[in-house]
Amino acid sequence: MATYDPVSTAKALAESYVYARQTQVDTNTSKTQGKVTALTSLQTALSTFTTALNTLSAKGSVVAQTATVSRSTAASASVSGTASAGSYSFAVSQLATAQQSLYSMEDLGLALDTTFPQDTTMVVTAVGGAGYIQVDLAAADENNDGKLSVTEIARALNQASDGKVTASVVTQNGKQQLLLNAGGTGLENAFQLHMVSSSGADAAAQQLATDWAATVAGLQNGTITAMPAAGGASIGGKGTQLSLAQDAVFKLGGDTGVEMRQASNTYTGIDGLSVTFQEVTTSPVTVTVAKDDAATKSNMQSFVDAYNTLVKAMDKLTAAGNAEGGVAAGALNGDSGVRTLRNQLNSLLRTSVGGVSLTDYGISAQRDGTIALDADRFAKKVAANPDALTSLLGQTNSLEYKRTGVLGSLQTYINTWSNASTGFLKSRQDGLQKQLTQYSKDQDNIDRLYAQAYQRYLTQFTTLANLETTMGNTTSLLDSLFSSSSSS
Repeated sequence: MATYDPVSTAKALAESYVYARQTQVDTNTSKTQGKVTALTSLQTALSTFTTALNTLSAKGSVVAQTATVSRSTAASASVSGTASAGSYSFAVSQLATAQQSLYSMEDLGLALDTTFPQDTTMVVTAVGGAGYIQVDLAAADENNDGKLSVTEIARALNQASDGKVTASVVTQNGKQQLLLNAGGTGLENAFQLHMVSSSGADAAAQQLATDWAATVAGLQNGTITAMPAAGGASIGGKGTQLSLAQDAVFKLGGDTGVEMRQASNTYTGIDGLSVTFQEVTTSPVTVTVAKDDAATKSNMQSFVDAYNTLVKAMDKLTAAGNAEGGVAAGALNGDSGVRTLRNQLNSLLRTSVGGVSLTDYGISAQRDGTIALDADRFAKKVAANPDALTSLLGQTNSLEYKRTGVLGSLQTYINTWSNASTGFLKSRQDGLQKQLTQYSKDQDNIDRLYAQAYQRYLTQFTTLANLETTMGNTTSLLDSLFSSSSSS
C-alpha cells in the first residue's frame, strides 16, 4: 500500500508550481479593485458636494430674507435672497377662480342610450388666444354601438385636451352628467362648449375660438361685463355654470394703490418675493421682507460643512496608514491626481470677486485642510456689504458660460473630474477596468497551467503509488516464501 496520497500530493505540487504567478495576480487584482472602489467613493463625494453647491445656488443668494404676512389667513409669502427689504401692502378685492361647468346629455342634444348624429363634432374653445379642442362624436363611440355614454365623451375630451380642460362624470339624481373643469384659474382659461358639423369642423372651430378670444378680451378690459353661457348658441346656451372664471384683482400699495389683474392668485411681480392671496381683504394685508441673519449664517455654514465633508473623504482615501499600528493605507495614498484635485479646490476657495474673498467674510483655512467660519466676523461683513457676498459666491448653472463666482468655478472644475463622458474619473476607471480584464485573462492562464501541472503530477504519483503498492505486495510474497522455506 502507498505511503502517500497522489491527489493531495499533486494538488500541493501544482499549487507550488503557480504560486508566484498566483500571488502576483491576486495582489494586482486586489490593489486595482481597491482603486476602482476608491474612485467610486470619490465620485460620490464630488457629486454630493456639487449637489450642495446647486442647493445653495438655487436660493438666489446666501444672504437669506424672511417674509412675514400681517394676517396669515389672508395671504402667504415666500422670499429668495434677491428680494429687497421693505414692506408691501395689498388690498384684494377679488380672488382668481377656475371655471367649472356641468352639462346633461339633453344640454348637449344627445339623449342617453340613443343614437347620436354621426356628423357632429364637439368643440371646446379654451385656453389662451384662439385655442380650441375638437372631439368627433363618431370617434368617441369606443364600443361602436352607435350610442354615446357620458363616460365615452369625458374620456375623448381628456385625450384631446392635453390638460387644458378636464372632463369627469357626475351622477345627479341617478343621471350621469358631464363636468368640465378649466385647466387653470382666471379669464384666460375660461371655455365654452359647442356642437358643429363635422364636415366643416376645422373652420368652424377656428372661428369659434377667435370669437371666444375676443369675448375673453372684452371680459378682461371691462367692455363685456357678464360671462356668457357655458354652452354656445349651437346648444342653445345650455349648461350650468358651477363656478365662473375670474381674475384676481388687487391693489399694490393698499386701498389707494395701483390696481392689478391677473389669472393667478400668486403675485410674483416683486423681485424675489412671491405672495399668494387666500381671501378677499376688508383691510390691506402687509408683507414685510427683512434679512434673516440666522438663516444667512446657516446657509454659509452649509457650504463650509459640505466642503469639509469632501476634504475628509479625500483624506480617508489618501491616508498614509500605519504599518506598526496595523492601519492600512488608503487605496489612493500617494495619488498625484487626487493631490492636484485637493490643491485646486483650495485655490478656488481663495477666488476674489470685486476685491473681496471668502477670507474677508470670516472663512479661513485650517491646518488639516478644512475651512472654518468665524461667525462674528461673518455677521459684521454681511451687514456691511451683503451684495458683495452674493457676487462672490455667484451661481452654478448647467450652462458653463452662465456660472459665476466661487460656486461656478468649483462646479466647472469638479465637472472636469466627474463628467460621465469626458471626466478624469471616467478615464481612470476605464483604465483600471482594462487592467482588471487583463488580470482576469492572467488568472485564466494560471488556472490552465495549474490544471496541466495537477494532471501531470497526479499521473506521475499515481503511477508511483501503484508501483510502490506492487513492490510492497511482491516483498510480502517473497517474505512469505522465504519464511516457509526456513521453517521446513
